Amino acid sequence: MPIRNHFPIFHKLKQAAYTYVWTDKCERLLPKHYKERCLNFMMKDPEAVHWIPDPRKYEYNKDGLLQKVQNHPILVKYPVQCNQGLWGGEGVVQCFTKPITGRRNRDDNMCRMPKFYAPVLTERKLYSEILDKWFEIPCTNRAMDLIDDAFGLDYYVLQTHERHLNSKLAMDLRRKMLITLATESQRTNLTLVRQKILKRYEKFMIPLEEAEWVGLSIREALEKAEQEEESRRDTTPLKYLLADKYRQEYKEFKLQGPKPMEKKLTPSISLKDFGRAVKDYIK
Repeated sequence: MPIRNHFPIFHKLKQAAYTYVWTDKCERLLPKHYKERCLNFMMKDPEAVHWIPDPRKYEYNKDGLLQKVQNHPILVKYPVQCNQGLWGGEGVVQCFTKPITGRRNRDDNMCRMPKFYAPVLTERKLYSEILDKWFEIPCTNRAMDLIDDAFGLDYYVLQTHERHLNSKLAMDLRRKMLITLATESQRTNLTLVRQKILKRYEKFMIPLEEAEWVGLSIREALEKAEQEEESRRDTTPLKYLLADKYRQEYKEFKLQGPKPMEKKLTPSISLKDFGRAVKDYIK
């Protein structure tokens, strides 16, 4: 059953830079490991980046009464640009502020003004050992701190959960890294440096058939599944099949030779003699 039947408004409740919602056609074509990865992403709670959750369940208020602690996350918006860089889970926060003029009575009576708090982005050059390539990616300060804590871009992209990455660019990098690891593990003529890199990241290796599906959107995964189904289907035109059949029959005919023809039965008397015999009989 497709995910939209399980969770009718699931993609609205979970705040993320992208969502996975598919139909009956996708349910039939998409592989099982891809759908499980999508469900894991949608059911994972996002990391608390813009607020600090209270670990307590109950607290005493100012009147001394015991009340339940309410941990409501801040509403965060993720624009399209967050899929083109590494934001480390940050987003755009919308709030309301009042202008400060220095006069208390005037400030209390003034209307609230909407305001947006956006993360500060800087172009950073990051190196990937697995891909052996430099990338120029817009990153936030939090993303750079997480990369430093993970000891490199490769470890950060591979070991961080997809829900915490929250970036299509990061998942595209992960797919390229996993495909490179899967293909190089089958080669025997690797250099010593590449062998060390392969051994360093061998715990992240998965089969090539699964690595090709990592990080694909629903549209990209559906196109890939349709192409694979089309390749498995025999679409050879009928005229080519008939031509091959007649060509094979002609080869067999040349090898075996023509079949002996059966002798035709000829009458013992001709038509002229038969006509004469009839006339003589009548006379």
